[in-house]
Amino acid sequence: MLSVIRSAHHARMPASPADPGKPLLPRRMYFIAAGAAGLFFGWMFAYVTEVGVPGWWIGALYAVPVAVSWYRPMTAWWITLALLVLMTIFGIDYWRPWFLPELVVQSLVLFTVAVTTARRVTAAAFLITLGAGLLSALWTGAEQPYAAQGMANWALSLLAATLIGYGFRTRRLSTLRIAEEHGKRRILEERARIARELHDVVAHHMSIIAVQAATFPNRVKEAAPAEVLREFREINAAASASLAELRQLLGVLRGDRDDPAASPRAGLGALEELVESARRAGTPVRLELPERSAELGAALSHTAYRIVQEALSNVVKHAGGAPTVVTARLDGGDLVLEVVNEPAPAPASGAEPGYGLVGMRERVATLSGELFAGELSDGRYAVRAVLPQGER
Repeated sequence: MLSVIRSAHHARMPASPADPGKPLLPRRMYFIAAGAAGLFFGWMFAYVTEVGVPGWWIGALYAVPVAVSWYRPMTAWWITLALLVLMTIFGIDYWRPWFLPELVVQSLVLFTVAVTTARRVTAAAFLITLGAGLLSALWTGAEQPYAAQGMANWALSLLAATLIGYGFRTRRLSTLRIAEEHGKRRILEERARIARELHDVVAHHMSIIAVQAATFPNRVKEAAPAEVLREFREINAAASASLAELRQLLGVLRGDRDDPAASPRAGLGALEELVESARRAGTPVRLELPERSAELGAALSHTAYRIVQEALSNVVKHAGGAPTVVTARLDGGDLVLEVVNEPAPAPASGAEPGYGLVGMRERVATLSGELFAGELSDGRYAVRAVLPQGER
C-alpha cells in the first residue's frame, strides 16, 4: 500500500477542463483556509485547551498541510500523518483523533488527494489514515465516554471528504473525455469537408485532364506529329496516376480506410518511373539506387519516394533543365537520400514558393531523421535526407 502512495509523489493540482490555463481549484482558496485554520486552531489550543502561547505554534503546524496540499498533495498527507503521531504521543488531555483541528485538516487534505490522484492512491491514503486514527484512539484511551461515536463521526467525515474529492476528479475526467470526443468529431467533420472539396474541385479537373489527354489522338487523328501524341499519352498516364492517388487519399479522409498504411504505396521501386517523368519534362536526371532497396520497410520506402518526388518537382519548377543526380544509399542503419541539381541554366520563372520543404521536414521528422535543403558553395542546390531504418 505504501508503494501505491509513493507512486503518486508527483501528483499536482490538475488544470480546469474549461480553461487549461487555470487550476481546477484556486490556490487562493487554500491560502485562505490555511490562514483561517491557523488562527482558529491556535486560539483553540491557546485558550480552550489552556495550552497557552505554545498553542499558537500548534495551530500554525495544522495550517501547514492545508497550504502545502495545493502544491504537493501527498507531501501534505504525510504531514497530517506525522501530526497525528506526534499529537498521539505528546498530545494534550483534550486531544483525540476526532478533535476538530485533526478532523478538519485531514478532511481537507484527503479531499485534495482524491482530486489529484488515481482511485487506488486515494483508497490507500484513506485506509492508512483510518488505521492510524484507530491506533491513536486506542493509545489515548478508547474507553473514554463517546469515544465510539467520535471515531464514527471522524471516519464518516473523512469518507465524505474523500468521496467528494473523487467526484470532482471523476467529473473533470468526464468533461475532458467529452471535450476530446467533440474535438475528434470536429476533426472528422473537417476531414469530410476537405474530402468533398478535393473531390468536387481537384478530382473533377484531374478527370477532365485525363479524359482530354486520352481522347486527343482520336480527335486530331493523323494531324499531330507522333511526338505530340506521345506527350499527350504521357499526360494521360500522369493524370490517371494522380487521380488514383487522390482517390486513395479521399478514402482515408472520409474514413473508408482506417489504416492508410495498409494500402499499396509508391516506394523506392517506383523511382525509375518518377525520374523518367522528370526527364520527359526536360530535366536530365541520373538515378543511383542501393542494391538492397527492396529490404527497406514500406513506411521508410514511401517516405523516401515522396521526398525525391518533391525535390524533383522543385527542380523542374525552379531550375528546369538543370542536370540532376538522385542518389539513395544505405549508410549503416540509415537510408541517405540526395537530390543535387546544377545551377539553373536560366533565371527562375518566378514560381511562388509552396509547402514542399515544410512537407519534407514533417515526413523526415516522423521517422526521427535529418534533412538539409539549401544551396552549396559551388552554386548547386542539394536536398539531403537521412532516414533511420529503426527507432533512434
